[in-house]
Amino acid sequence: MDDRDKPRIGFAGLGLMGRGMAMSFQRQGFPLTVWNRTRAATASLAEAGARVAETPGALAAASDFVVTCLADPAAVEAVALGPAGLLSGAAPGLRWIDTSTIGSAAASRMAEAAAAVGVAYLEAPVTGSKNGARDGTLVVMTGGPRELHEECEPVIRASAARVIYVGPRGTASVMKLIGNTLISFMLEGLVEGAVLGAQAGVPLEKILEIVQVSTFSSPYWSFKGGAMSRRDFETHFSLDLLHKDQALALAEGAARKIPLPGLAAIHQVTNAARALGLGAQDIAAQLKAVEAAAGMAGGAG
Repeated sequence: MDDRDKPRIGFAGLGLMGRGMAMSFQRQGFPLTVWNRTRAATASLAEAGARVAETPGALAAASDFVVTCLADPAAVEAVALGPAGLLSGAAPGLRWIDTSTIGSAAASRMAEAAAAVGVAYLEAPVTGSKNGARDGTLVVMTGGPRELHEECEPVIRASAARVIYVGPRGTASVMKLIGNTLISFMLEGLVEGAVLGAQAGVPLEKILEIVQVSTFSSPYWSFKGGAMSRRDFETHFSLDLLHKDQALALAEGAARKIPLPGLAAIHQVTNAARALGLGAQDIAAQLKAVEAAAGMAGGAG
């Protein structure tokens, strides 16, 4: 795609993930307009040449594609449907790529609201942490009409290494929650193993050494296990957001009468970590909650 042919991109939501994604669009020469609830977050992008919209509606009016990366269903609804929201300024034909993790029910509501004003909504949740957003190596899963996926894919690839079409509306939202359910189990298994090992005289470094030459090795063990070993809880994906995603997955199960007992138990451990004031820290800080439950000194520090 020649720079002169690139569509105008509007980007709303410049948090840990959104900032890196917006920077990818800017690096690749897309005409970029940004909006964020806290205007200060737009400063570095503006200095690099992005326009800053005063409202989500103004963002939509200045764009051919709008990409949203917001925290939860309430945030997406407020930005899209609120006063001066995205859909208030959208012209028919706008494409809305929503990379937020909001579950299938909220995605369906947004798709219906968008369709009412002639806007095409594609659910496109992402995985890959803030490093993937920064480096343009995210995995994006999409749900909606196949032709809309194909139309949006060249835009999505500005910040993604893989773009995978999952199926009709709702399927990508559920797939993202399945992925974060697996992350929840892996995280809790690693945390409980680390605490048991510490109490039994087996350091986490030794656990990781053996796990990583076994049939159940994974890059995830080194990524999060290494952070735990260094007591490095810099936020890549916060406990607050994981807790939200676990709740959304449990709601998907409840709506379909699917029991998810393991996730329900882990959800309570994540909630315990939040009760200790760790919600804004990286999910690796769940280690501290299990340490505290085991009576280990400094577990909640």
